[in-house]
Amino acid sequence: MASKPTVGFAGLGAMGGGMATNLVKNGFEVYGFDVYQPLVDKFVQAGGKAAKTPKEAASQADFMVSMVANAAQNSGLLFEGDDAAVHGLGKGKTFILCSTTPTKFPAEIRKRLDEEFNRSDVKFLDCPVSGGTMRAADGTLSIFSSGTNEDLDAAKDVLECMSGNLYRMGDITDGTKTKTIHQLLAGTNIISASEAMGLAATVGLNTQAVVDAVNKSDGASFMFENRAPHMLNSDWSALSALGIILKDTTIVTDAAREIQFPVPLANTAHFTYLQGVQAGMLKEDDAKLVQLYLPKSQGELVAEMSKADVKMNSSHQVSKETIVDLLSGIHLAASVEGMAFCKELGQDRKLMYEIISKAAGWNAMFTKCIPGMLEKDSWSLAECSEAAEVAKKLSEAVEKCRLIQYPCPMAAAALQKYAFASLENKTIGSQGRDGRQ
Repeated sequence: MASKPTVGFAGLGAMGGGMATNLVKNGFEVYGFDVYQPLVDKFVQAGGKAAKTPKEAASQADFMVSMVANAAQNSGLLFEGDDAAVHGLGKGKTFILCSTTPTKFPAEIRKRLDEEFNRSDVKFLDCPVSGGTMRAADGTLSIFSSGTNEDLDAAKDVLECMSGNLYRMGDITDGTKTKTIHQLLAGTNIISASEAMGLAATVGLNTQAVVDAVNKSDGASFMFENRAPHMLNSDWSALSALGIILKDTTIVTDAAREIQFPVPLANTAHFTYLQGVQAGMLKEDDAKLVQLYLPKSQGELVAEMSKADVKMNSSHQVSKETIVDLLSGIHLAASVEGMAFCKELGQDRKLMYEIISKAAGWNAMFTKCIPGMLEKDSWSLAECSEAAEVAKKLSEAVEKCRLIQYPCPMAAAALQKYAFASLENKTIGSQGRDGRQ
């Protein structure tokens, strides 16, 4: 049996550390680099080898994997200074970009390798990942790989070890475009979980009972199921910091703005994340954003209400069903927005459906409603047979929020999308415009 290739790995944080350690556990020799030495020390304790510079990590590697935070850090890692990875990569070796970056960034890397550094020999793969820290650690991430088939074949052992779902998306940038579309769903789902749980706690419902009900309903999502326990336990350990999803929604909204495509739910999520930054939560776990929806003196209210009366069916007319309706309405509107964005970016919609159905951007309304829209490939809520009933229930939920002066920016933005969609199938008679017959 041929020996496994050697891997250089840059970025040993919450996600990258798990990915690199998983490779070690599966018999790969991995040289890890991070600017924060304690992360390198932790990796060495797990069986990895330490690299003092990106160049050193790359010089040992058949495949150099990057999971640093953003495009700027990747540019520095690969190109800046004498210790940059480009100076360590051997002839014909491979650089694998796993970070989430703007859609144009992979092409910029390829161009700089070829033209600025005369390294057209370096193979480059654009392979962003999704799935969170637990999936990173056990090698079950979704990976959206792109590059030449020959180069992807050569990297197959490394990519398969890190993934539970490994997709081939096409040429470089197609992987990053796929991740951008996915993050529209992930970004809207994360903040919607806070909006829903804040409402449940505000009216005094038993929050544990609400979580149990949502997870079995049309309001379910990967992000709700993942983040809600943090809120129930007031556990704000930064497993996925606000800064990460803020970076991703910045990428989504910038990409949409560049092609002049409307993404109102993604924009609303992004601006709500900015409110979290203003509240000092940039480095906090993004589940803590639920505190934006609560009185400042009652930031632990979701946890406190987990012990509330389980027999209380509703309060201020808000029930568990209201929470489900609010989430279902947001999720359907965001799902259609994401698929419309997918079409605008020229990505395969049927493959995108398969990807999101198995990834962290999943929600129950996506898998319930999107299959019926795939054949027609027309991405408006006016084309969704379930939309009218969902909109009616969402409208009732938003009205209940209004009556108690509870902020629901995601639900309100979603409701506007349904209102615009209703105009596509509506004719207003000339006699009825002023309300008279």
